[in-house]
Amino acid sequence: MKRFSLFLLTIIFLLSMTACSGYNGIMREHLSNEDNYHEIEATFCSYEAVGDRIYLYVSAEDKSAFDSSEANSEEIRLELVGDTCDILGEFLVKEEIREGGRITVKCSTWIYMDSMFYYVAEIKTHDKTLLSFDDGLKNIIKYMENNKSLF
Repeated sequence: MKRFSLFLLTIIFLLSMTACSGYNGIMREHLSNEDNYHEIEATFCSYEAVGDRIYLYVSAEDKSAFDSSEANSEEIRLELVGDTCDILGEFLVKEEIREGGRITVKCSTWIYMDSMFYYVAEIKTHDKTLLSFDDGLKNIIKYMENNKSLF
């Protein structure tokens, strides 16, 4: 009985450790589908680099593509992951994207379980494409493949 309890406890512990980290099949399928990304006209507010991610804070008048929880928020937090951080990080450091500047962003607008997945797949300014959709989507897919969950 003691061994069975220990075995069961170990399984529960492993599930709790892996279930919330990484990308499961549902996430990978949804975020890999280009039809699940929406183009948003936004004003760039700020950014924050945290670990292997960069968060862009933008404001948008039309928030209809996002969950209703964003309706009253002044800023929306968008995520840059993987190689996209390297590509866009340079533009942010060089201030090619400035506070108050208008940008067009193509991003996911999906909430899954308790996490918001607003991943950026494309960014354009009025005269320049900083990240193409093809490259951005490839970077997101690569990042998810490198960070799969066990379940």
